[in-house]
Amino acid sequence: MPSVLSTKILTPPQKNLLINAGLSLTEYKAIQIEILELPQERYKDHYPHAIITSQKAAELIKHFSIGKCYCVGDKTALSLKDDGFLVEAKANNAKDLAEAILQNYRNHSFTFFGSQQRRPELSEMLRESDIDLKEVFVYKTHLIPKQFNRSFDAVLCFSPSGVDSLFKVNASLDSNLICIGNTTATQAKKYSKRVYVSSKTSVESLIVKAVQLLRP
Repeated sequence: MPSVLSTKILTPPQKNLLINAGLSLTEYKAIQIEILELPQERYKDHYPHAIITSQKAAELIKHFSIGKCYCVGDKTALSLKDDGFLVEAKANNAKDLAEAILQNYRNHSFTFFGSQQRRPELSEMLRESDIDLKEVFVYKTHLIPKQFNRSFDAVLCFSPSGVDSLFKVNASLDSNLICIGNTTATQAKKYSKRVYVSSKTSVESLIVKAVQLLRP
């Protein structure tokens, strides 16, 4: 039976998608999120143009005053819309979002909401093009390394930090790495040549990719 390692704890319906496809599942929590305390004035300010690149950031800014949102991923966009925010632009990864901003919104000033460990591509691309960008870090990501003395046919990877956490103590791991987006895949390629990307930035799409790869 093909084996899958998930670097986050899946919901029961998500687990069933793998098990019903005839795959064995091992799961663990590769990262821990620490919510950061912000000065009170941060909550009182208005942010006309906000960049949100993760679902966790979307959860943490629901009480902020925001004009328009520019986000990464279908789930992040849906979360923002459910909280009453206007999603002006959406992309599959941070690089594509930066390119969309440069092409269509370069006259605006932006505020990024996310992790202290955020990937640098988006901010670097905007600043190199003289886009005004402020960053508000609303959470911090901690690695939780766990060593596995066995191999897996595939590993489900959900974030660049999760990839780093996995390989911090599993440097010799030789598995197919299935990533939830191009940003995570870029980090995974530092450790393996066998990297695959889900068609959408959702857990379900990631699982479908694993089933297609292991049960063709």
